[in-house]
Amino acid sequence: MISLLFALMTIAIVLAWRDHWRLSYVVFAITLAMSIYWLDFHATSPLTIKL
Repeated sequence: MISLLFALMTIAIVLAWRDHWRLSYVVFAITLAMSIYWLDFHATSPLTIKL
């Protein structure tokens, strides 16, 4: 998941660099939404490791 988020951020940066601002904002917004979902999932899921 981290590699996917990193790849999407890289795509957003390259699109902005090539003056595709709207598409860059869309990819950035999608990446941000996925990041928030991923963080919420991992912050609220119970641990499965018995210590």
